[in-house]
Amino acid sequence: MIILDQSIPFVRAALGGSLDEATAILKSAEQRHGLRWTMSSDTLDESNDADAWYQEHLWPFLTETHFVLSGGDLALTGCSLFGADGLNYSPSWRHWGGILAAWANQHWMSRPAGLGSTNWTRASRPWEYLDFYSHDYLSYAIADYDYWLESIGKILRLSNEMT
Repeated sequence: MIILDQSIPFVRAALGGSLDEATAILKSAEQRHGLRWTMSSDTLDESNDADAWYQEHLWPFLTETHFVLSGGDLALTGCSLFGADGLNYSPSWRHWGGILAAWANQHWMSRPAGLGSTNWTRASRPWEYLDFYSHDYLSYAIADYDYWLESIGKILRLSNEMT
C-alpha cells in the first residue's frame, strides 16, 4: 500500500496541517507551474495541444504536490484545469488516468503489487490509466485515500473562495 510522502509540504499540510497552509502551498504551486484548478463556470477555449502542456506544466505540479486522485474523484470536485494562457486543459476521466499513469511511471513510486481483489489489481506491472480512473481502482492502493480526497476537496473549495 502506498503511504503518501509527508516530506512533500503539500501532502503534510493536507493530511495533518492546516487547510489554510495547504491552500497557500497549492496556490503557490499553481502559480509556479502556470495552471489553476477552478470551480469557475466560465467557458474558455479548449487546448488542442494538451499533451505537451501536461508534461511542461502539470507533471512538475504533480511532482511538487503529489496531487494524486482518480479521474472520477477529480470530476466530483467540480474543478476544471486552466493554464495561465486561459485555455481549458481539463481531461476526461480516462485521459486523467493516462496522464497520471505516465507521470507516475517516470516520477512517482512503483505501483504496488499484491493489492486488490483481482489478478489485474494484484499484478506486478507499471501504472496504467485504469489505476487512476475511478475511486474503486485507486482507494485500495493509497493508505487513507478517502481522508486525502476529503482534504483535497476542502482545499480546492478554499482556494476558489480566495480567488
